[in-house]
Amino acid sequence: MALLGAMALGAAGQVQLPEGAGKKAVEAACASCHGLDVVIDKKLSREAWQGVVQTMLDRGASLTKDEALDVVGYLAKNYGKKERGRELVEDVCTYCHTLAKLTGQELSKEEWRDLIKGMIFEGAPVTDEEFSVIVDYLAKNFGKKDP
Repeated sequence: MALLGAMALGAAGQVQLPEGAGKKAVEAACASCHGLDVVIDKKLSREAWQGVVQTMLDRGASLTKDEALDVVGYLAKNYGKKERGRELVEDVCTYCHTLAKLTGQELSKEEWRDLIKGMIFEGAPVTDEEFSVIVDYLAKNFGKKDP
């Protein structure tokens, strides 16, 4: 989180938000009442961001319903709590290769299990509990799609 916060601060100390749908609405609506550092210092679930945005709307934030949805999605993506499986994949798998290797993968849970066992055999530092979390995450997010 500290790294994300450091990256979000520009040379002049101004907050530089990541690109994405909702960024302009965050800059306009949120920054009209408080600094954007309030946003980048948080790490909330999607549900918690929905509550924050609703509170701001109740206090007069100028957002349409669609903009509010975009803001919640943007904040959850860029300043949200990560799933433990995603954190493990980002931390452990990137020792050896980039996450781009996941793009387009559609493996079954069993195939992911076998692949990750191979990575552990090659030296990936994963506990038994972490192994299960990683396999579940990969099967859920990069598993076989229904026809």
